Amino acid sequence: MVPTALFLPCERDASPTLNPRTSTYAMPKRKHEDVPEGYAYLKPQVRRVPEKTIKSKWAPLPEPVQENVREMFHSLERPVIMRNQNERKRIEAQGAVQAVVRNLNKRLPRMPFPPVTKDSNFDYESALNEHRLLEANLATMNDSVDLLKAEIAKEEALLASETKALQEMDKNARRAEAERKRQTKNEHPMLRQLDALSRAESSASSDFTLLGAKESQSTLDALDDDPEVLRLMKQLNGHLQSMQSNTAPFSDLGDAITRSQAALDLYSMTND
Repeated sequence: MVPTALFLPCERDASPTLNPRTSTYAMPKRKHEDVPEGYAYLKPQVRRVPEKTIKSKWAPLPEPVQENVREMFHSLERPVIMRNQNERKRIEAQGAVQAVVRNLNKRLPRMPFPPVTKDSNFDYESALNEHRLLEANLATMNDSVDLLKAEIAKEEALLASETKALQEMDKNARRAEAERKRQTKNEHPMLRQLDALSRAESSASSDFTLLGAKESQSTLDALDDDPEVLRLMKQLNGHLQSMQSNTAPFSDLGDAITRSQAALDLYSMTND
């Protein structure tokens, strides 16, 4: 596996350091913690490529591209040399840079490079436009999510209210059923039969039949045979006879009042 690195911009005051073991120069690592939040930056990334892939798919750069690379190497000499004010250090830096450039120029024709792909051409403006588009879509989706959450909360509140009302209605229905059963226990058996008969007649179809009349007649016949009903009928008959005997002396009172009223009217007319 051969590691390959991306050439990325570093700080302005960064300078290359020489590795004595490999005789190569390396740029210092950039501290991404110093980058202000909210600004885009390029992050170094190392990718390990198999040597077999390098030998089979990678190839040297074309000659025009090699010339551009050599010009870039030469353009790097001036900033390094002009940074040192000391003449001796400037000469040493110039010699070191020239040695590195000569070494790279010799190796450049034999250096394999990966084939050019669409992903290798980084377009910063296109990336920014895509980023803005994604942010706009994200804002729209967030607004939709907020609206859906508000609608869900509204429906949940309505569901809770309806559930509470349903529970209250169920409680009232159970209470009414318990009260009806309690009152049914105190009813006379014949009244229960009459209630059952009335409910059966109300739930029957509207066709005219004589079944109800027969059932009603049989129920009345059963009342005549009930000893408790007979006892109640005797008590009621006794009360009626007692009331009739108590009101018998007053049967002629109405005629006497009528005659007295007529006499008073006649007397008042004679006096006038």
